Amino acid sequence: MDTLFEIKDHGAGSGRGLFASEPLLRGTLIHSAPCLLVTKASYQEHAKHTVLEHYLFNTPNGDKLLALGYGSIFNHSDSPNVDYRIDKPNLTVNYYASKGVEKGEELFIYYGASLWFEDVNAKKSAIEDTSSSEDEDGGFLFKIKMDEDSSSDETTS
Repeated sequence: MDTLFEIKDHGAGSGRGLFASEPLLRGTLIHSAPCLLVTKASYQEHAKHTVLEHYLFNTPNGDKLLALGYGSIFNHSDSPNVDYRIDKPNLTVNYYASKGVEKGEELFIYYGASLWFEDVNAKKSAIEDTSSSEDEDGGFLFKIKMDEDSSSDETTS
């Protein structure tokens, strides 16, 4: 299978991300990431004390999977265009387009409600959503709306 994405730098020190190299239809398998199994005991003793803790996927029995390949380069969005399925027996995480994706569009997954970083994209979206509201003096109001997260996820993040 040809690579359906490319790695690009966002510039200005904001990191890298994966971008569609061609249009993707909903349901397209984008990447199958091989994983390392981190047992529950190993996680408690070692992995939870490292930066890798933020990149682990939960499994039902408390073990974790560390996605290799391009699996840990997908960035977060509250409105993701990529969904993933954990395949613990085969030690993979499979990433699928959850809706149609245009060529050049960044590929995002949902990391969950408990982020360990400031979600700059959410703030930017909130500013854009409210930036057209004029105040009484004809100026623009800039409000950042903070939504309460109540959903759970399959990652430890």
